[in-house]
Amino acid sequence: MSPAFQPADVTLGVIPFGIYLESVSVSIDDVATTVTTFSSAIQLRISDTDEAQLICTQIVSYVKSNAAWKLQFPRIKQLADKVRLIKPPRKTLSPPAPEPGQSTPPLVKLRDRGDGSYAEIEANFRAFVAAAAGLVGYAPPDVAIQSVTLASMVLSLSENNVSIAASDQALDDAQRTRYALFYEPESGLASKFKAIKDSVKGQYGQTSTEWASVKGMRW
Repeated sequence: MSPAFQPADVTLGVIPFGIYLESVSVSIDDVATTVTTFSSAIQLRISDTDEAQLICTQIVSYVKSNAAWKLQFPRIKQLADKVRLIKPPRKTLSPPAPEPGQSTPPLVKLRDRGDGSYAEIEANFRAFVAAAAGLVGYAPPDVAIQSVTLASMVLSLSENNVSIAASDQALDDAQRTRYALFYEPESGLASKFKAIKDSVKGQYGQTSTEWASVKGMRW
């Protein structure tokens, strides 16, 4: 524009506003990065949890095969079921008598699986590993279910939960920063956009070509 754009608010000038736009761009990239980090952490936790649940099934079979561990087996099985989110089956209740003229509703099978937090799964798997390691003579030939490997899996599940919490907080912080840069009252990009249009109209006049070049722009 000629003469040069000179808004009353110096923060709306070409150079200061360009610096602000750069901070907005950086914030957008930060959000994208933290989203990727958070998603990767979630996928790793899911993968490790699935592996732990499979290992539980294998160990249950291994323990069950040894008559010497018969007394310890119920506890092992109980802990494994908690890790695998398997609840003891419950008796299906009969539905209430139908109203006159209404058909009898079908029986609804109760779920045999329940929801559990990853922290609960980690705690139950830790207890399960301790119970298996405490079996006299527990020394399976498969490295995958040996005590050292199981201890490493417990550590991974714990680290996953910590990582999820940290990356979730980082994502929340990045999103809040981005939102503020866009929509903070008076200082956000949305406000600056409107203020710049007003500045152009005020400096060059509503019949100027400068104003004509920006008045049609919408946020």
